[in-house]
Amino acid sequence: MELGIKRFSGRISDNDLRLLRTFCTVVRHGGFVAAESELQIGLPSISRYIKDLEIRLGLRLCDRGRRGFTLTAEGKQVHEACQKLFNNLDDFESAVRDIHANPGGALRIGLVDSLASDPHFHLSDAVHRYKAAFPNIFFSIVTKTSNLIEQEIMEGTLDIGVVFQRRHMDQFSYHPLYEEISYLYCSVEHPLWIEHGGNIEGVDLSDYEFVGYPMAHTMQRMGVNGLFNRTATATNMDTIAMMVNSDNFLGFLPEQYVSSHWCRDRLRAIAPDSFFYGSQISAITRAGAVSPLIGAFVDFLKPQGLPLPERARA
Repeated sequence: MELGIKRFSGRISDNDLRLLRTFCTVVRHGGFVAAESELQIGLPSISRYIKDLEIRLGLRLCDRGRRGFTLTAEGKQVHEACQKLFNNLDDFESAVRDIHANPGGALRIGLVDSLASDPHFHLSDAVHRYKAAFPNIFFSIVTKTSNLIEQEIMEGTLDIGVVFQRRHMDQFSYHPLYEEISYLYCSVEHPLWIEHGGNIEGVDLSDYEFVGYPMAHTMQRMGVNGLFNRTATATNMDTIAMMVNSDNFLGFLPEQYVSSHWCRDRLRAIAPDSFFYGSQISAITRAGAVSPLIGAFVDFLKPQGLPLPERARA
């Protein structure tokens, strides 16, 4: 028998654990016969397992005879060590279960500007429900342009982006959230408003300076390419709003941005039935499978049975 058992080297194998659990069960029941029912194996097998363990450890663990089952001094020490071992294993299993129940880590999110003031973007509600489900998550949230967010999603430095969906790229999975409506604005002190009250009939809009995003395809998407005299560019809405507020420029801004910011009493929409465009706001992740933590937050960002906003009238 000794030739068939690998002697103990200080490393515990799966088979060692099986033998040690058998030993602990026998000790707990005070003998082979009493342990037979729990172990669901016969007496010869139990006896063989204990003998194999003794050979494996190189120690005599128990005496079994007419006077019954008793532990040797070495057996008592091994049993105490077994209890500590299995308690540690139980703690490990419990810790792993806790990790699954309350996973931790960081969630890195990139947002385009102006979303914080948009009543259709339910970030606060999403965070509230997400933290209830995953309380150990650390949030890292940055504000960038759509181009930079897309780049960092591809590079793996962001997990989720919320962007203006201007195109479809195979590198991303898209999760539509809602549509944002933008109108053409001027200030109440702008000559167009003073002289025409926003009525553009018979007015050549190219006579007025225009501020907008530097990308040519954005002008094309608006359907206003060539209509305006763009003499200034800006990469975020706050800057566009300030330029329009200077009384020198026309510019497109989201209706929700104007209505919820300092500029609502200063800016006026020009021919809102003619000059408007919609921007699809979408959450993006890298194409393919994502971790459950990322997928859950994207799901929380989606409208919860709420209708998409209709185009407002300024």
